[in-house]
Amino acid sequence: MPESTRSAIIRATILLFNQYGPMVPMSKISEHAGVAAGTPFRYFRTKEELLAAAYVQAHENTLRCSPQESIEGMDAEHVVKSIVRTIMKWSALCPQDLEYMRKYEDAVCYDCFSERFSETLYVGIIRDMNIWPLLKDAVRSDLPEPLLNRLISFNCSVYSRYVTHLGLSPEDEAFRRLSDATADSIWNSIRA
Repeated sequence: MPESTRSAIIRATILLFNQYGPMVPMSKISEHAGVAAGTPFRYFRTKEELLAAAYVQAHENTLRCSPQESIEGMDAEHVVKSIVRTIMKWSALCPQDLEYMRKYEDAVCYDCFSERFSETLYVGIIRDMNIWPLLKDAVRSDLPEPLLNRLISFNCSVYSRYVTHLGLSPEDEAFRRLSDATADSIWNSIRA
């Protein structure tokens, strides 16, 4: 039961943060999660800790979307394109998580290039998948790994918002075409 309470608090945080932003009252989160006022503080010391945990949860949901294809043995171009297609699939399947990550990263008080963000919250898809050795000679030399992670994420975010706006699902032909075009666009902007 405690883990389901924690999960309910995180899910409520994601949904309400999307609606109200970082100023969402903890009382609203408690109410939406169906728990007594103050219960979130049994699981999270501060509101900031709760917001960060919700970000981590949303990010971990991206890792649950299996790649569109196995990247083993692929060259750098095909690896990047596979990653982009996977992120696009996730955005269509988990639009609330996408919105939370975007709003959390864009919050005025939060710097996504800060050391805390890069080292504790956002490792990045390239480091998650340990593919920097494959990519470093295939991408532009002026794009270090942390920036490349952000470029892929931000560009996918723009296209993903469009997918959400159109209400496309991964089964739609229009989704497949947009996903392929996104992958091509991102690869062409970062390749050496």
